[in-house]
Order: sequence, then structure tokens, then C-alpha cells
Amino acid sequence: MTTILETKKLTKSYGNNHVLKGIDSKIDKGEVIVVIGPSGSGKSTYLRCLNSLETPTSGEIEFEGQIVNQLAEVQLDKIREKMGMVFQSFNLFANYSVLQNLNLAPMNVQGMSEAAATEQSKALLAQVGLADKADAQPASLSGGQQQRVAIARALAMHPDVMLFDEPTSALDPEMVGEVLNVIKDLAQTGMTMVIVTHEMGFAKNVADQVWFMDQGQLLEKGTPEQIFDHPQEERTKDFLSKILVS
Repeated sequence: MTTILETKKLTKSYGNNHVLKGIDSKIDKGEVIVVIGPSGSGKSTYLRCLNSLETPTSGEIEFEGQIVNQLAEVQLDKIREKMGMVFQSFNLFANYSVLQNLNLAPMNVQGMSEAAATEQSKALLAQVGLADKADAQPASLSGGQQQRVAIARALAMHPDVMLFDEPTSALDPEMVGEVLNVIKDLAQTGMTMVIVTHEMGFAKNVADQVWFMDQGQLLEKGTPEQIFDHPQEERTKDFLSKILVS
């Protein structure tokens, strides 16, 4: 397997608050990693360090052979283009139509023509089940639809890795499935993904590896079967016992 993204002794502190405490991790091309753990364990900060939204306090992040946290801002922008990020809140531009939201980055950043961008955007909207929403305003869409637009927008840049930070946590329960199904379909295309989520059933079905984080440390890694059925760490067992209904 080709390693696409790796961290070595990754730490992140805000003053005396040590959010990440020496994270060693390795993500292979085509792998789906699901990161679980209690709130405040550092999961979102880990993702934000991966795509340089946060600067690590120490340690290394290596992406496609480059040490990311040693690069200048101009080079970091190139790295960010290759990492799609989907947040809890959809972060769509409210004054643009759905189509314009998707066209923006390919045209402005990659120099794509409007015609080519529009063709690509329409194909992506069809892929996420929103072919009929190209001209809609984001405010007219449900939360689940807005999140699917956000996923399509990230895909418009042809990223090598997709990062999802609790993509369903802001959604009403009945909308969660439609977003998870899009991510599941994406997993089947061979997209490399790192997904922070509280949806354990989804983690069981989709992940190649499940990672358990707590208090800024990556405490346990394994297949879904290993983590959910045979966890080794007491802290993992305790966490799962509170959230899994047998």
C-alpha cells in the first residue's frame, strides 16, 4: 500500500491546553479511516492540522512525500487543493446558487472555463442526488441537501484525500442517512477518506480502520471488528459501553 498521509509525534497546544499529544498515524491511498472518541478528545483539531487549517506545535505531517508543516503559505494552498474538507456546518455561500458554489473554486483556483466547470458541477450534483437543485439558493435546501452540496463542492477540486469533520452532527436525524449514503458511495470509488463521526453503525460498515482518540492521544487502532467487538484498551471499552446498545 502507498502511504499518502502520515503524522509523526504531532502535537498541538493552545497555551497550557495540550489538545494533541504526540499523534503517530499513517493513512494509505484508498483507505477509509473513521476516527471516534468523546467530545474534546482532539479529533477535529487532528483533522484541521492535516489540511493546515491549524499549525502544529511540534511534530511532522507528511502528505504525498512533502513535509506539510515546513512549507510556505503559497505551497500550503496547493496542498489544501488536494485535500477536500467537509465541516459540521455547511459553509456554503448564501448569496450564490448551488451551481455557483460548486463552480467557484475550479474557475478561480484552477482556471477552469465556466462551461467546463458547469458541466463538472452538474455531474457532481447528479452524483450526490441533487441534479435538480443547480439553480436553488442554499437557504431553500434542507440541512442534508446542503451537506451533500458541500461534499460535491469539495469533490469539484479533484482532491486526493477527503476529510470529514462530523458531517452529520448538525443534521436532523432523518437527514443523517442521506449524507452517510453519499459518503458510503464515495468510499466505494476508492477515495481516501478520514471521517470523524459519532455514527457507529456507519463506522462498522464503511471503515477499513477505526481509530479511537481520547484526551489528545490515539489510544487504539484496528478493523471495525477489532475495535467494536474486541477492544483492548479500558478507555475504549468504557466509551463503547456508553454509546453502543447491544
